[in-house]
Amino acid sequence: MTHYLFKHPQVDFIWVTGGPKIVALANAAGKPGLSVGPGNAPIYIHKTADLKGAVVDILISKTFDSSVICPAEQTCVIDDEIYDEVIAEFERMGAQLLTPEQAKAVAEFAFGCGDKISLAAVGQKASELAARAGFSVSPTVKVLLAALPADLDELAGHPLVQEKLMPVLGVVRARSVQHAIDIAVLVTEHGGLGHTSAVYANDEKVIQAYGLAVRTGRILVNAPTSVGALGGVYNNLTPTFSLGCGTWGGSSTTENVNYRQLLNIKTVSRRRTPPQWFRVPSNTYFNEGALDNLRELDSETVVLVTDALTEERGVIDTLRSKLRTNHVQVFAEVTPEPDESTIRRGVALLQRVQPDLLIAVGGGSVLDAGKAIRLFYEHPEKSLDELTMPFLDPRKRVADYPVDRHRIQLVAVPTTSGTGSEVSPAAVLTVRGKKETLVDYSLVPDLAIVDPVLTSSMPQQLTADTGIDALTHALEAGVSIFASPYTDALCAQAARLIFDALPRAYEHPDDLSARTAMSNAATLAGLAFSNAFVGTNHALAHAVGAKFGISHGRANGIFLPHVLRYNASLPTKFMPAPGYSAYIARTSTRSWAS
Repeated sequence: MTHYLFKHPQVDFIWVTGGPKIVALANAAGKPGLSVGPGNAPIYIHKTADLKGAVVDILISKTFDSSVICPAEQTCVIDDEIYDEVIAEFERMGAQLLTPEQAKAVAEFAFGCGDKISLAAVGQKASELAARAGFSVSPTVKVLLAALPADLDELAGHPLVQEKLMPVLGVVRARSVQHAIDIAVLVTEHGGLGHTSAVYANDEKVIQAYGLAVRTGRILVNAPTSVGALGGVYNNLTPTFSLGCGTWGGSSTTENVNYRQLLNIKTVSRRRTPPQWFRVPSNTYFNEGALDNLRELDSETVVLVTDALTEERGVIDTLRSKLRTNHVQVFAEVTPEPDESTIRRGVALLQRVQPDLLIAVGGGSVLDAGKAIRLFYEHPEKSLDELTMPFLDPRKRVADYPVDRHRIQLVAVPTTSGTGSEVSPAAVLTVRGKKETLVDYSLVPDLAIVDPVLTSSMPQQLTADTGIDALTHALEAGVSIFASPYTDALCAQAARLIFDALPRAYEHPDDLSARTAMSNAATLAGLAFSNAFVGTNHALAHAVGAKFGISHGRANGIFLPHVLRYNASLPTKFMPAPGYSAYIARTSTRSWAS
C-alpha cells in the first residue's frame, strides 16, 4: 500500500516520519517531500540540576502518549554523586528500578527477535509490560528503570540502548561530565542522530559542552523531551508532531516541521541599488618627515614586521629612533611572497611578546604579512581557507571576519610606491602555490605613514614595477563596477601624478619631488581600489606571478595593454552590478594601448 501511494499520480507531496527504510522509500519516489526520522533521546542530569524538578519532568514526558512518541526520553545519564538520590526520587514519584533479571526479561520480551521491537510491547502500561515479560509490579508504577552499563563498549551492545516505545527508561551512572556526554553521544548513534536530547543543569559550561557534542536538532535545557520537543509548551519551538533530523538522521531539515513547509510562498522582489561606501584608515601621515609622527604613539612593547633587506638598509634602526619605547622586537622573516608558515611564525612571536603596537615596514608583502599576523594573533580560531573564499559583495560573505575591536594597533609604513597596502583592506598570501587574498575592512591598518624618504633607495627596476602597479590600481578602480565619484577623483589624481612623476623617479632616483609624488599617488590609488577594488588585470597578474615568480608590478605591466583593449570592447561576460542599468564603456575598433 505504501509503495502504491508513493507512486500514485494524484499524490503530489510526501510527508513521512519513521525509520530509515520508510524515509529512503519516500525519497526514492521522485516527488517533493519532507522526511523526518526516528529518535532515541538521551538526557543528562548534572549535579547542579534541580533534581526533583528533573525527575517530575522526565516522568511526565516518558508517560506522555504512552511513550510511543519519537522524542520521548530513552536513556537517562546521571552524575555519580547524585545517582542514588535521583533513583530514590524516581521511585518516590512512582517509578521502579528493575533488578538485573527483570531488566533482562524486559529486553528479551521487547527485543527478543533482534533490534526490531515487538508490537506486543509498544505503548503498554508499566504493569502490563512487566506481566508480559514474566514478573509483576504495582499497578501504580509509571515507568520501569533499567540500569545500563557505564562502560561504553558494553552499553553499545546492550539491547535497551536503543529507542524503547514503552515506559522503560535506561539509567546510567556517569563518572564525569565528559563521560556523561560520551554516553549521550553513543545513545544518539543508535537510531537517534539529529532528533532530540536534553540536559538538566544550571552550569552554563556543562550546557554548552553538551550542546556542542551531541548531534541532535533539538537540545532541550531543563525541559522534558516529549512535550518540550513538540514546541510551544516549555519553550518557543515551533509546535509540531513531525521533528526533522537533518542529514544526521537522513532527513531534509532539523526544524520542527509544520504547515509553513506545505505552503507555496511567492516573493515579489524589487530591484534595489544598495548604498556604497568609502572607508579609509583613521589617520594617514604623508610627505617628508612623516616618520616623526611615530613619536606620538603611546606604547610599551612594539613588534616590527619587516624583511631582511629592509633591515639591512638601516630602516629599522631609523624607526627605533623615532619610538618612545625601547621594548622593541623585530620579526624580519617576511619573504617577497609570504606564505602561511611565515604568518604563523609571526603570530607565535606576538603570543610570546604580547605587544600593544605592531608596525609593518617594507613593501607590499611585508604590509600584507603584518595585517595577516594581527588577524590570526587576535583570532587564531579563524580558518585561512574560509576567509579567502570568493564573494560578489564584501558585505555578504560566506565566512565572517571579526567585528570586535583590535587588541593591538597596526601601523603600516611603506618603503615602496606601488601596492597601496598601507591603506587597503587586502592581504595577499601564497597558499599551496597559489596567491590567495584576504579582503575585509578589519584588515585596514589603524595608521599609515607614507614618508617618501624611505623610497629613495629603490633601484630603477623596482621603481618601474611598483609604479606600474600603482597605475594599474588607479586604472582598474576607475572602471570598476564599484567605482564612485569618491574613487574616481582619487583614480584621476593618482594617474596624473604617476604619468608625470614615474619617468622622473626612474631616471633620477634621488629626485625627492618625484619620489613624493609617487608615494602620494600610490596611496591615493590604494584608497581608490580599497573601495572600488581591482579587476581582470590583477587576477591575471596574481596567477602568473605566483606560477612563474614574476614580480607583481611587472606582471601587471605585461597584461595591462591587453586588458585595456579587452575592457574597451564588448565583454563576453557581464558581472552583476546593481548600481548600473546599462553597459557604459565605449566600444571601439581602434587599438588601445598599442
